[in-house]
Amino acid sequence: MTFEPKFKHRNLPEQLADHIVELLATGDFEPGQRLYEKTICERLGVSRVPVREALRILGAQGVVRVEPNRGAYLAELGPDEMAEMLEIRLRLERIALSRLMSSEAPTDPEHLGELRGAVTNMRRASTLNDQLDYYRSDLVFHSKLIEMSGNPLLTPIWASLSRAILVLLMSERQPHFDYKAAIDDHEQLINLIERRNAAEMDQEIERHINNTRDKRLQRVSLLKGEEHSR
Repeated sequence: MTFEPKFKHRNLPEQLADHIVELLATGDFEPGQRLYEKTICERLGVSRVPVREALRILGAQGVVRVEPNRGAYLAELGPDEMAEMLEIRLRLERIALSRLMSSEAPTDPEHLGELRGAVTNMRRASTLNDQLDYYRSDLVFHSKLIEMSGNPLLTPIWASLSRAILVLLMSERQPHFDYKAAIDDHEQLINLIERRNAAEMDQEIERHINNTRDKRLQRVSLLKGEEHSR
């Protein structure tokens, strides 16, 4: 992954946290690996203070495990943690969509345009087989759903969860990822929003997220079986 240090945003630690997560998602850092502040500073061309704050943020969000007097380590997500994280995500999005479908937001063409823009970016990433960019756009889509709900309590919860979700989604880096099916899922969500079909939306978001959970748990089980057979 090529990185150009162009941190011009006001909140440097948050930008650094995003980049550390992307390094983990793309395999530059491995689960369980210790993160050395000096190494990160030299790699990104920044001072230790914002790097230390970025690691603190990631520690609070479960992406990094901070051990007193020992340092920071990238968290290792097992099957139980994966299932629990996706269950939290499902509950969160169900609440958001329930509120969204009873509001005026679904009729707002600007909101719908942003959702379609995210799907367009997902489709563009699929043509390049760029799973990281695809999942970034995927999370932008779901972030917009949370925002459209108008519930101020859900946004910070989603923000604290989304980085770990990106790591989880990228954990397999599948060589033959089914982009079309995933994109079709998101287009169906937009269709249900436009039709204001709350009951079918609740079923669809459950199917969408549980499908992600089941595929990953099956993959973990398969990998364990391969290890035992060696």
